[in-house]
Amino acid sequence: MSEPSVLVEYVDDVAVVTLNRPQSLNALNTDLLSTFVEALRTAQNAGAIVVQGAGRAFCAGEDLHETLAPKTGSADELRVAFHQLQDLTRLMAGAPCPVVSAVHGYAVGGGAEIAVTADFVVGGPHARIKFPEAVIGHAPTGGITSRLPLMVGLLRAKQLLLTGRWVEPSEGLEWGLYTELHDDPRARALELATQLASYPRRSQAGVKRAIELALVPQQETYLQLEVELASHCFASAETEESFVAFRNRDRAEVGT
Repeated sequence: MSEPSVLVEYVDDVAVVTLNRPQSLNALNTDLLSTFVEALRTAQNAGAIVVQGAGRAFCAGEDLHETLAPKTGSADELRVAFHQLQDLTRLMAGAPCPVVSAVHGYAVGGGAEIAVTADFVVGGPHARIKFPEAVIGHAPTGGITSRLPLMVGLLRAKQLLLTGRWVEPSEGLEWGLYTELHDDPRARALELATQLASYPRRSQAGVKRAIELALVPQQETYLQLEVELASHCFASAETEESFVAFRNRDRAEVGT
């Protein structure tokens, strides 16, 4: 039997959620998405949550060899995947406990959105983030169009989202994509999460919720807008052409 695509381990009061498709750089397919959503739902009562990737990457975004609508290829089926991606944002941003992501290697597209939606983002020395959706005719669906400008500023957010360029670790730290950098981001993320889990839960939950409501009060509106935009983009013929070109280029670049 193959291993599950997401692993959940409890270390004391910390739920460690590991994306477990290392042979595919933990790329997002329908199985990983649904299992990841369920894992986060189960972990909501933990003192803290760590999200990390197995192998040599955090998450390389959408699987380049599969489709997020494998049964019918229809727009309706694709929307199901979009809403699952958005559930990840809801569950991480809305969790009543702190969420820490450990980013080593690649965090691309949806993987980058997952990484920076955490409350604390620990980057490794080889972490590389990019948001390539607009370059390949797609559109982000995890709420990043509202969250990223709050993190890095309006002009920097436009640069990252419209050019799809790589962000190296030191630049990401300077711009506010990472809380900190560490030689072993997974070990540091667990250490930090263990510390956070020891604090009073009610206070942690209340302060986190107040910050989210103050800065992203219209999150559901933004998420719905992103679904509509992504659905519109996916229906374009030029999107398929751009995606094929990106897949061939990026496969060589990341070694998949």
